Amino acid sequence: MRRAVGLTALTAGFALVAVALSPLAPAQAATCVSSVKKCERDPLVKIKFKAKGTPRDHQGGRVTYTLDYTMTWAESFAPYWASFWVGGSLPKGAKTPRSATLLSPSGKRLATFPCHTYRDGVWCEIPSDVSHPVPYKGTIVLKTTLARHGGRTATAKLGFDSVDGLGQKDYERNYSRTTSRDRFCAFRTAKTVVTKVRR
Repeated sequence: MRRAVGLTALTAGFALVAVALSPLAPAQAATCVSSVKKCERDPLVKIKFKAKGTPRDHQGGRVTYTLDYTMTWAESFAPYWASFWVGGSLPKGAKTPRSATLLSPSGKRLATFPCHTYRDGVWCEIPSDVSHPVPYKGTIVLKTTLARHGGRTATAKLGFDSVDGLGQKDYERNYSRTTSRDRFCAFRTAKTVVTKVRR
């Protein structure tokens, strides 16, 4: 039953942005971004992912980022809900994508969802009325256009931002990303992806 609850939560609250096709820096450790007292535990939903993206492009070129992810929900006697976002910082001067695409492990297109700019970067979120269940394993694709004038490298730091352990009533209130991070225990992981830029 807990697994079924997890699928329901993912269907309504999963959010995503993606990554690029080049060497990766080590993933940052999962980091609590709310108060220390609320986060004195490991995340209930562990997310592992590999980041790839366009290895080389030119100034003003279109870069494709992909994120292959796997989620593991902790066993619990009590059901819990979670919300997810994927995103972070895009290369300097890159355009904010309008949406990200979610693919099944077999490559089938499951959904597209909107992306928005926040103080801490660009983040994408699946709406609560999505008609397809979000798999525990899949791929997210994000495309952006690089700045027309920039350096020889374009660096993105992208990953997951999650809030877990919510009760059903709190989850159904559909809090904004900012409110969720302020009120509940939030965790973040990120990876650095570099694209070499030709002039």
